[in-house]
Amino acid sequence: MRDFNFFEVFDEGSQRSEGLKISFPVVLVILLLLAAAWPVYNFITLSQLRGSVDDHRQVLQSDPRYPLISTVEAKEAQKVEVNRQLEQMETAALAIEAREVINESLLYTIATAMPADTALSGMTITGPDIQLQGIARSKPAIAEFEFNVRETGYFEQLFIPNISETDDGWQFSFMFRVKGGDVQ
Repeated sequence: MRDFNFFEVFDEGSQRSEGLKISFPVVLVILLLLAAAWPVYNFITLSQLRGSVDDHRQVLQSDPRYPLISTVEAKEAQKVEVNRQLEQMETAALAIEAREVINESLLYTIATAMPADTALSGMTITGPDIQLQGIARSKPAIAEFEFNVRETGYFEQLFIPNISETDDGWQFSFMFRVKGGDVQ
C-alpha cells in the first residue's frame, strides 16, 4: 500500500495537466473588452462614412453638370405641385358632376317644348336657373312655349320678363328654375 503524501500539492515537482487552462474571470474580461470596443468601431466607421458622403457632395456641387441636377430637382418639385393641382381639379370635377342639375335630358325637354315657329338665340345656365333668349313669329307661340315648359313638370318659377317686336318677329326672354335644383 502506498502512503499518501498530503503535501504533494505544494511540491514543485508535482505533475501539471497538459493543455490550456483558461479561467472564467479572464474570459469575462475579454468579452467585456469586446463589447466596449464594438460601439467604438461603429462610431469610427460612421464618421468615416459621413466624411465620404461630404466629399462626394462637394464633388457633385463643384461638378459643371450640377446646375442640371438642380434644374431636375426644380422640375420634380413643379411636377409634384402640378400633380397636386390636378388631383384637386379632378376632385372638384367629381363634385360638380355629382351636383349637376342640368343634363342632356332636361335640355332635350326644353327643345321638344318649343313650337315650330320659335327659335332660341341664347341660353344662360347658372346653377339651377335657366334664362333663354329667343325669337318667335307671334306672341301666341311664346305663350305656347311657356305653357309647354310648365307642363313638363320639371321646372318652376317660370317668368317671361321681356317681349319686344322686331323686324324678324317677337324677341323674348324666358327665365325659370329646375325643380329641386336649389340643393346646396
